[in-house]
Amino acid sequence: MSMIRPGLRTFLVVSAVLGCLAVTVAFIVRPGSPSAQAWLSGVALSGTATLAGLACGVRAIRVKDDTRSRITWLCFGGTALAWGFAEFSAAAYDVLLRREPPPFSLADVGFLVAGALLVAGLLRMTMPERNNAARARAVVDGLLISAAVLLVGWVSVLGPTVRLNETGFGDKMMLLVYPSGDIALITLATYLVLRTRGDGLKAVLPVEPIAAAVVVFGVADCAFAYLELIGEYRSGHVVDAGWLSAYTLLLIAAVMPQHRRGPESEVVPRQIGLLLPYFFIVVAITVSLVVPEITGIRDETTRWIQAGLILLMVVRQLFSMQENQTLATGLEHRVTERTQELEVSHKRFQALIENSSDVVMMVDREGRILYVSDSVARVFGVRPDIWLDSNIREWLDDASTQKMNEALATTAAQPLGTATLEALAVFPDGRRVTIENTVTNLLDDPAVRAIVVNSRDISERRQLEDELVHQAFHDSLTGLANRALFMDRVRHAMRRRVLGPETVGVLFLDLDGFKEVNDSLGHATGDALLVDVARRLTSCLRPGDTIARLGGDEFAILVEGALTSSEFLSVASRISDCLEAAIVIDGRDLFIRASIGIASAEVGSVTADQLIRNADLAMYRAKERQDGEPALYDPSMHSSLVERLALEAELRKAIADHHLQVHYQPTYVLETGDLVGVEALVRWPHAERGMVRPDLFIPIAEQTGLIHEIGRFVLREACFQGNEWARLAPSVPLSIGVNVSGKQLQRRDFADEVSEALAESGLPADQLVLEMTESVLMNDTDSTMATLKSLKAMGVRVAIDDFGTGYSSLSYLHRFPVDILKIDRSFVDRLSGVDAEDSLVQSIVQLGHTLQLETIAEGIEEHSQLQALRRLGCTMAQGYHFGRPGPADTVSKLVVEASAAVSPLPA
Repeated sequence: MSMIRPGLRTFLVVSAVLGCLAVTVAFIVRPGSPSAQAWLSGVALSGTATLAGLACGVRAIRVKDDTRSRITWLCFGGTALAWGFAEFSAAAYDVLLRREPPPFSLADVGFLVAGALLVAGLLRMTMPERNNAARARAVVDGLLISAAVLLVGWVSVLGPTVRLNETGFGDKMMLLVYPSGDIALITLATYLVLRTRGDGLKAVLPVEPIAAAVVVFGVADCAFAYLELIGEYRSGHVVDAGWLSAYTLLLIAAVMPQHRRGPESEVVPRQIGLLLPYFFIVVAITVSLVVPEITGIRDETTRWIQAGLILLMVVRQLFSMQENQTLATGLEHRVTERTQELEVSHKRFQALIENSSDVVMMVDREGRILYVSDSVARVFGVRPDIWLDSNIREWLDDASTQKMNEALATTAAQPLGTATLEALAVFPDGRRVTIENTVTNLLDDPAVRAIVVNSRDISERRQLEDELVHQAFHDSLTGLANRALFMDRVRHAMRRRVLGPETVGVLFLDLDGFKEVNDSLGHATGDALLVDVARRLTSCLRPGDTIARLGGDEFAILVEGALTSSEFLSVASRISDCLEAAIVIDGRDLFIRASIGIASAEVGSVTADQLIRNADLAMYRAKERQDGEPALYDPSMHSSLVERLALEAELRKAIADHHLQVHYQPTYVLETGDLVGVEALVRWPHAERGMVRPDLFIPIAEQTGLIHEIGRFVLREACFQGNEWARLAPSVPLSIGVNVSGKQLQRRDFADEVSEALAESGLPADQLVLEMTESVLMNDTDSTMATLKSLKAMGVRVAIDDFGTGYSSLSYLHRFPVDILKIDRSFVDRLSGVDAEDSLVQSIVQLGHTLQLETIAEGIEEHSQLQALRRLGCTMAQGYHFGRPGPADTVSKLVVEASAAVSPLPA
């Protein structure tokens, strides 16, 4: 960037150029008296030099991290200021004092100081070498060239002029000092331009403007010396315009912007730089010998200058020898360092190769091994000498050999071409190792001239990858395919059977009774059972069939190539036969049966997902039948599924919109006919379907978890309604029965729900009867027992619904806090007709009496059933014989009637 602000830089340059032009015109036109001309010249010259000096000083201050440039600018600034002071002093003698200056005045001191500083600045620019010998030799070169030019100038011009001049010796010497110094300056400027034609120095110092200023300055000085010797110079002469131009150029150089620094370089070769002084010496000696012969004039000064040249040549030679020695020493040092670096690099590279996990080989185009790293013994366990001169194909199996041939051919056809392949290496001891090879063509590299093969052992990685893939697509317990792999196999089978009459079939299996085994014997036994079932299923299938465990106790089998559905039934029959024998686990015989659903389809008729879904639907149909026979899929199953999904969505909406209702079925005392209780039953009046049967939507609620919301709704409604009836007829205390599902009872907060409902409704706890089936009580007995104890602590009574249809046992009746047994309607039905059977009902009633439990008969529809129950001693009853379940308003009328008088039982 620029060292001086652009506006100030422009002002200084324009001012200097205009001043130079004005003074030049004034010199030519010569206005006014000689005194005025002298004064104008002195002011212009000293002012321009002062501006240039100040600009160089500012430039030096602004230079960062470059001592050489800073010192150079300071020398040039001191030159300009000293010369400006000298010029002002000379003008003062001439104009103010109106007399000639003395032989050695202040002006001469300023001029000599300016010259010395200018030489120092030029020498600083011309000595970029780093060692002292080179710097000294560069100074001597400049002196040699200056002396040679001085010799030519003395023989041709200065000598004759001095001899003709009549001034004293001191004046002549002072006059000769200037041209001698100027010749040296011109020579240094020329040498500077020749040495700095590159961009290294020019990046920080504008060489051309500085050199031009020095040359112009030297020419003006020479002209001044000549005019003084012949007595024709006066202040204000046109020669003064030369000095003015020189300092204007220096000012321009000082305000020029600095360019970005590049690497220092000598454009002039070293040989030319060394020979350049000899060219000037030869020319100077030739001129000094030829001119005296022509003119016949010989003087001592010429011989002294010639002697000085010879002395300088000797000194230069000494410095050159020292420089060469320094260079040779430095070169030897660099060669030694470079050799050591190469040796260290070689050892490092060798250590890396030998200790690398890769084996590096170099082979020719045909695959012959030219080099193999010693790491082959550590990586592959084979000595390196065995590999040399063998063919790389000899170490590979047949399939890998073909891949290696292709890789070598491909890479050899393209410079720097690469290829990566995985191969199986076979070693003499029988080991088979999976290796990864990177093949690189370096045939065109003169240091290699071979194909480089980097090999690494990836057997463990490949084994791990295979294990991960196996785990991703296989069941960890049984080792069978999992759902993802089975789906992929089905999709591939569907694509393979695009043509031909063959069909694809899927058998979906679910183990019956597996949950009971898990719950009663533990998960370890269940896992062992699944493993044995998987083994049996695999043994009874064809090799081409695919068996998978989809999760839990669900299995699926893919059968391909079947022509008729009877073939799928044959596979299902074999499966049933394989599972018929007992499975012995921990000395215990376990028997398991599978519900099997079968779905087959011609290719293109359904997707793989639909085929598996159809088999799943057929399996549920087989499980519902419970006859052990497989079920074939038919479209009606899908329609049923769609209907079920629609019913589920509508049930959710009915719950959210509070469309469900609670109806109540009365319970009567058999002996007296008194109304003693009601059973709360949920009902769903549908706008389009009418009254939806509970056996349709209750199972859906159980499976989807909606039973919790329905059960909570019925419990709260029944409690509030029971409290309403208690206020309506205080003399008729009714028990309110509410059915409880197994999922409700398993909730840890169920007892809290009951307590909250009683507290909010105000219903006494002893009027609430929670009805549950035997299977509900048998599941998760610890948590069930804890919940029942909490309920009993509140005062709530417990009834076993549909007693006799489950796992009836005296032990659980004794353990669980049961208050009421409700006899299932299937037993009550046996009390009527020709073949009436009352032994089961009698046993239940007697059991209730023994355990001091109330008994309630369900589903009474005939008078004969009522008479039989009275005879057997049953306590209470309910059923259509007394009335169908109805809304709360209907039961409220019965409650009002019961409060007035005890109604007789229907005749």
